[in-house]
Amino acid sequence: MLTIQWDVDPTDWSRPGASAISSRVLAQTRPGSIILMHDGGGDRSQSVAAADTILRTLSRRGYRVVSVETLLGLKTLFR
Repeated sequence: MLTIQWDVDPTDWSRPGASAISSRVLAQTRPGSIILMHDGGGDRSQSVAAADTILRTLSRRGYRVVSVETLLGLKTLFR
Protein backbone atom coordinates (compact mmCIF):
# COMPACT_ATOMS: atom_id res chain seq x y z
CA MET A 1 0.00 0.00 0.00
CA LEU A 2 1.11 3.52 -0.73
CA THR A 3 0.39 6.55 1.37
CA ILE A 4 -0.88 9.35 -0.85
CA GLN A 5 -0.97 12.88 0.54
CA TRP A 6 -3.28 15.62 -0.65
CA ASP A 7 -2.56 19.31 -1.01
CA VAL A 8 -6.10 20.71 -1.12
CA ASP A 9 -8.37 20.16 1.89
CA PRO A 10 -11.54 22.28 1.90
CA THR A 11 -12.55 20.83 5.31
CA ASP A 12 -15.86 19.82 3.77
CA TRP A 13 -16.41 17.44 6.69
CA SER A 14 -17.31 20.48 8.81
CA ARG A 15 -20.17 21.32 6.41
CA PRO A 16 -19.33 25.02 5.86
CA GLY A 17 -21.66 25.23 2.83
CA ALA A 18 -21.23 24.31 -0.83
CA SER A 19 -20.03 27.81 -1.72
CA ALA A 20 -17.26 27.76 0.90
CA ILE A 21 -16.16 24.28 -0.14
CA SER A 22 -15.94 25.16 -3.82
CA SER A 23 -14.22 28.50 -3.09
CA ARG A 24 -11.56 26.81 -0.96
CA VAL A 25 -10.86 24.13 -3.57
CA LEU A 26 -10.72 26.58 -6.48
CA ALA A 27 -8.40 28.96 -4.59
CA GLN A 28 -5.93 26.23 -3.64
CA THR A 29 -5.84 23.98 -6.71
CA ARG A 30 -2.66 23.99 -8.81
CA PRO A 31 -1.46 21.66 -11.59
CA GLY A 32 -0.92 18.24 -10.04
CA SER A 33 -3.06 18.95 -6.97
CA ILE A 34 -4.75 16.13 -5.10
CA ILE A 35 -8.05 17.31 -3.63
CA LEU A 36 -9.42 15.66 -0.49
CA MET A 37 -13.21 15.42 -0.34
CA HIS A 38 -15.12 13.36 2.22
CA ASP A 39 -17.89 10.94 1.30
CA GLY A 40 -18.75 9.42 4.67
CA GLY A 41 -19.66 10.41 8.18
CA GLY A 42 -23.09 11.89 7.71
CA ASP A 43 -24.75 14.34 5.39
CA ARG A 44 -22.47 15.06 2.44
CA SER A 45 -24.96 17.02 0.33
CA GLN A 46 -22.81 20.17 0.55
CA SER A 47 -19.77 18.30 -0.78
CA VAL A 48 -21.85 16.84 -3.60
CA ALA A 49 -23.27 20.24 -4.50
CA ALA A 50 -19.79 21.80 -4.44
CA ALA A 51 -18.36 19.06 -6.67
CA ASP A 52 -20.45 20.19 -9.64
CA THR A 53 -19.14 23.76 -9.42
CA ILE A 54 -15.57 22.57 -8.77
CA LEU A 55 -15.50 20.20 -11.75
CA ARG A 56 -17.09 22.67 -14.18
CA THR A 57 -14.78 25.52 -13.12
CA LEU A 58 -11.60 23.43 -13.20
CA SER A 59 -12.55 22.14 -16.64
CA ARG A 60 -13.01 25.72 -17.89
CA ARG A 61 -9.58 26.55 -16.48
CA GLY A 62 -8.07 23.75 -18.56
CA TYR A 63 -7.68 21.16 -15.82
CA ARG A 64 -8.37 17.49 -16.44
CA VAL A 65 -9.59 15.34 -13.55
CA VAL A 66 -7.83 11.97 -13.36
CA SER A 67 -7.41 9.18 -10.84
CA VAL A 68 -4.47 9.19 -8.44
CA GLU A 69 -3.09 6.18 -10.31
CA THR A 70 -3.09 8.12 -13.57
CA LEU A 71 -1.69 11.29 -12.01
CA LEU A 72 1.23 9.47 -10.41
CA GLY A 73 1.74 6.90 -13.19
CA LEU A 74 0.90 3.95 -10.94
CA LYS A 75 -0.29 0.53 -12.06
CA THR A 76 -3.49 -0.67 -10.39
CA LEU A 77 -3.11 -4.26 -9.14
CA PHE A 78 -6.62 -4.83 -7.79
CA ARG A 79 -10.05 -3.43 -8.56
